[in-house]
Amino acid sequence: MPEASAPAPVNARWAWKVSLPIALLGLADASYLTYTHFHPGALVCKASGHINCAKVTTSPESEIFGHIPVAIVGLVYFALMTLLMTPWAWQMRNEWVHRFRLVATGGAMGMVVYLVFVEIHLKAICEYCTGVHILNFLLFFVVLAAYLYRPISAGADASPRRT
Repeated sequence: MPEASAPAPVNARWAWKVSLPIALLGLADASYLTYTHFHPGALVCKASGHINCAKVTTSPESEIFGHIPVAIVGLVYFALMTLLMTPWAWQMRNEWVHRFRLVATGGAMGMVVYLVFVEIHLKAICEYCTGVHILNFLLFFVVLAAYLYRPISAGADASPRRT
């Protein structure tokens, strides 16, 4: 079992360079969606055919439990992901940080799937929401790739155990 002081389980040299810009773009998009949730007149989006951000962002499904805007949940998520995608976070030796990063992006993928079904049900697509969905999809796969293809340490786990 890996110890908390084991070498960082991911290739921090490339992972942060790819994931940090994605997280920052997600943070910017989620910030805009949060702002427009409270200031609907600031929403700049086509409202023709199936492209209708206002219909999506003002639907009952745009709030969790009827009170918590999904946009705020996305903003908090991307703020946390931005912190977890920094070079310092990728170099942390605590395995739980890397596992949490993977679980958080995987859980967010579940939320993305749900929100896409909501848009299908509403027969409307929000361009900005789709941007958040795509960015989270990319973030998940970068984190997954970094986690699965992490270098094997030359520590105790790499050597055969003696009995």
